[in-house]
Amino acid sequence: MPQGSVQSVDRVIGLLDALGQAGRPLNVRELSTQVHLPRPTIYRLMQTLASHGLVSPAGGGFVLGPRILSLAAQRLEQIELRAVGHGRLRELRDQTAETVHLAVLEQGHVVYIDKIESPGPLRMASAVGKIMPAHCTALGKAMLACLPADTARRILHAYGMPRRTANTITDVPRLTEELNAIRARGFAIDNVENEDGIRCVAAAILDHGGQVAGAVSLSGAISSITLDRARRDLGPRVRAAAQQISRALGWTGPRVSEEA
Repeated sequence: MPQGSVQSVDRVIGLLDALGQAGRPLNVRELSTQVHLPRPTIYRLMQTLASHGLVSPAGGGFVLGPRILSLAAQRLEQIELRAVGHGRLRELRDQTAETVHLAVLEQGHVVYIDKIESPGPLRMASAVGKIMPAHCTALGKAMLACLPADTARRILHAYGMPRRTANTITDVPRLTEELNAIRARGFAIDNVENEDGIRCVAAAILDHGGQVAGAVSLSGAISSITLDRARRDLGPRVRAAAQQISRALGWTGPRVSEEA
């Protein structure tokens, strides 16, 4: 067992590996033989995993469950999104000289999956893998705006809307109005709502089924990204970039130009 590992987690991983490699249902006796654990222990672990959808009963034994498949699909989508989007992110950085981010929405939070720094001296606090709130970031608001209204409200109620700056929107009705405006214009603006001195512009990316796959953003100092520049120049650019990435993922919705 690796140093610092947790025994119960190691056991669960061993069980999932065994099921994944088997290619057929395995019963408790077979699992006990493969992972060298007592049958009562196997049974208790499998019942817990089944309750979370990580394994499913089948053919007198167990197979990997739907939640495993869902998590794997989400990871594959993220890899594809990053691969498809990286070139367009670099173009955006070169065109605007601002920092560019690519993110997804996971469990109501924004997760950064790619970042290209601006050529200037300013370095953003963001990093690939970092998790941020959805309600106060341009990336999060852009994705929330493309979700069904009731889904967005559930996320806001479930995770709260803590204040991060003096400009943070902290009540659902006001943010709902903001999401309606974002939906209409096709891009979101974080007007110094998440980090003092920083303004961001973002647009959602859709997949082949028209569902939210992620979002792309431009971020920089308020001295560089003025509200006028955000609305007139950067917003349409980000919207067009998001549309290009969406089309590369198979989205076939109506085209919107950078000037629209």
